[in-house]
Amino acid sequence: MHEADVVFTGGRVVTMAGDDAEAVAVRDGRISYAGTAAGVRERIGPGTEVVDLAGRMLMPGIHDAHLHPLSGGVVLSRPTLDYARLDKAAFLDAMRGLIAGDANRGADEWMAVDLWDATAMDEQPTRADLDALPTERPILVVALDGHIAVANSRALALAGVAAGTEDPPGGVIPRAADGEPTGILLDTAIALLEAEMPSPTAESNATALRAAHEALVRAGVTSYMDASAFEPELAAAAALSDRGGLLVRTSSALTIQPEQAEDPEAMLDHLDELVERFGRPDLTLRTAKLFLDGVIEHPTQTAAMLEPYLVEEDGRWVAGPSSGPTYFPQPVLNRAVAALDSAGWQVHVHAIGDRATRSALDAFEHARGRNGASGLRHTIAHLEVVDPADHARLRELRVLANLQLQWAQRDPYTVEHLAPYLGQERWEDLYPAAALRDAGALLCGGSDWPVDALRPFAQLESAVTRTSAGRHGEEEPLFPAQAITLREALHMHTAASAIQLHQEEVTGRIEAGLEADLIVLDRDLLEIPVGEIARTGVDLTMIAGRIVHRA
Repeated sequence: MHEADVVFTGGRVVTMAGDDAEAVAVRDGRISYAGTAAGVRERIGPGTEVVDLAGRMLMPGIHDAHLHPLSGGVVLSRPTLDYARLDKAAFLDAMRGLIAGDANRGADEWMAVDLWDATAMDEQPTRADLDALPTERPILVVALDGHIAVANSRALALAGVAAGTEDPPGGVIPRAADGEPTGILLDTAIALLEAEMPSPTAESNATALRAAHEALVRAGVTSYMDASAFEPELAAAAALSDRGGLLVRTSSALTIQPEQAEDPEAMLDHLDELVERFGRPDLTLRTAKLFLDGVIEHPTQTAAMLEPYLVEEDGRWVAGPSSGPTYFPQPVLNRAVAALDSAGWQVHVHAIGDRATRSALDAFEHARGRNGASGLRHTIAHLEVVDPADHARLRELRVLANLQLQWAQRDPYTVEHLAPYLGQERWEDLYPAAALRDAGALLCGGSDWPVDALRPFAQLESAVTRTSAGRHGEEEPLFPAQAITLREALHMHTAASAIQLHQEEVTGRIEAGLEADLIVLDRDLLEIPVGEIARTGVDLTMIAGRIVHRA
């Protein structure tokens, strides 16, 4: 019997591979034993580190299969509004504070502010509001979801955004009655201004990504997928790899813009060129990302819906003029997805509205009809509103559902800025986790950090309770029939997400032969009240048998 390098014993081991265990042994980076406390003793030798769980819980590491790590690392050191829910007056007060705290900057230096909770505001600021702030600097404030921003007049002028500027593909420049931009920018229109800002170097981005990795392991995340990677994200990961290796198991989804999808052959050449430049042994590049729509909450309403958003007229809510934009016309999407599928690319789709989800499913069905079953585990992320007629199609087409269930709660987003604009029937389809599960879809998990705070155990709690997990929402659950069990939520964020990442033969479960990607929690989740899950801390994180975090 070989001596283990590390043994964990004295607590609950949730294996995600069947029954719970009492102890685990790790040797040469892999799990060599998972079973009883008595059975592990013979693997303990003079050189074995024995970790006494002392009643705590050991589980597979969190597999966050939808986040934005470079953005997460950048906002750790940039001015932010820190997810605060502010009205316009409080927003402007906060901006004055950030300007005062950054007063040594020159008048030509851009001021980029992150983590603005735009959707929670009844009245959003305009460029005129930013123009009145006590600075001459160009200002761009980006919402925490990355789909809306606001800029002052100087920033718009530097980017050449004016009355005659056309909306870019996949984006919108809202305009006042005189045709002038309001200062609000939606989706890819934000990039028009970001292109004018000084570009960080690959090395500085690598430093930010390292900071993100350190935050991830403290939170118990051992594998992730960067859900929207462009050249800066890929260059940062490659540079960090070249420095000595990536701390967390890393996969990246390479973003395809609508105009790139119009020429499938050129699109594939572009992806191959990115793999050639940035591929590394510890960086998995096998996924393409498509944003089919934006966000659903009022006033942005760029999620693609089957039926129009409602508007209030004479005290009644009636169908309005907009169902949300179409970023990928269906024929373009069908051809692009079929080409990606044929070339061996997994497709990861952003779809929040029910029309976007149906469009994605139609494209996957087209690809399957053309290419046959590929086994590539195409995925739809977010799935905020899904028409019930489409629930079973995910199982039939073997499309995975990547959900962010920390948002499944009654709060200003879902109640004030969504319910009246959808109507009761559509509103009750919100975050349909149980319905998708019952229809046979495989549920996977992702935090979308830094769109939301990095709180994996708040995601688990909200999936079970459909409440706010200690945040700003109401105590009343959001459609509790759509709740899932804690064991199902754990499976989403470990074994199921490992399947999405094509890692199920490597990680995601605790069983002999798999790599030892493990976390020790500061409590046993199955013994505490469910309302305490969000407060869980991570005492130890291990990746491939190496301890990378100890509280």
